[in-house]
Amino acid sequence: MKTAMSHDAFTIAAAVNNEKVLEQNLLLSPNLRNGGRNQLLFKRNCTSASHAYNSVIDEADNDIIIFAHQDIYLPETWLGDLNRCLTFLGVADPNWGVLGCFGSTRDAHGGLGRVYTTGIGQLGRRLTRPEPIETLDEAILIIRKSSGLRFDPELPHFHLYGTDICMAARHRGMANYAFQGYFVHNTDQLLTLPREFYQCYRYVRRKWAAYLPIYTACITITRLNGECYRKRVSDAAQQMLGLLGRPERRVEDPRPFAAMGL
Repeated sequence: MKTAMSHDAFTIAAAVNNEKVLEQNLLLSPNLRNGGRNQLLFKRNCTSASHAYNSVIDEADNDIIIFAHQDIYLPETWLGDLNRCLTFLGVADPNWGVLGCFGSTRDAHGGLGRVYTTGIGQLGRRLTRPEPIETLDEAILIIRKSSGLRFDPELPHFHLYGTDICMAARHRGMANYAFQGYFVHNTDQLLTLPREFYQCYRYVRRKWAAYLPIYTACITITRLNGECYRKRVSDAAQQMLGLLGRPERRVEDPRPFAAMGL
C-alpha cells in the first residue's frame, strides 16, 4: 500500500546493470545506507532509461523523485543542498520542470554546477543559488511526480534522455534548473561515443527540430549537424592513428574525492 506523498521524503531511483558498482558508489552514500524515510527503487534488465524511469514514476510514493546513475556518490551534504534548492524554488518558481546538478546553456561554457568526474577532475561553475538551464546531465535528474512529466518511451537506449525530458518541460512552459549539489561521478570514461548515442541524437534532433540548436553537456544538437560530424570524423581519425590511448577507469573508493568540492 502506497504512503502519502511528502516533500520531506524522496524517492531515489537508479537503472542498474552492475551490482558491484551500485554497492560501491550510490549505496555507499551516507544518506542512502539505511534508507531512512526515503524510498529506494532500483530497476534491472530494462531496455532503455525511459522504460526504467517511467516505471519508477508509476511506483514512487513521494512527489520528489531523484533519478541517479548507479556510479555516483552523494556526500552527506547532498540532501541538504537539494532541500535548500527546493525551498528556494518553492518561492521563486513552484512550477519548475527538471532539476539537476550539472546543466548546460548556450553561454555556460564548461557547465553550471560543480561536480567531480573520475579521470577528468572537477567540472562546471559553482552556483550560489539555482540557475535556469537548457538541459541537464543525466547523472542526476529530479522531477516532481505531480508535474506529469514522463520520459519518452520511444527514445531508445540510455543516452540524451535528460535532454529530452528537459525539452519536454520547456515545451510545457516549465523552467529547468541546475543547483549546487556536489557529487562524485565515479565512471569509466569513454574515448568515443557509442553508436547508440548517435541513434538517440538523431531521435532528439527530429523530435525537437523547432528548438534547435540544443546545448547539452557532451554535444550541441544542431540543424546542420556540424559538431556531430566533426566529432565522428575526429574519433574515426584518432582510432585509425591509434591516438586514443587508454580510457580512465572508475576508482575503488569514491569517498576521498567527495571532500574536494565541499
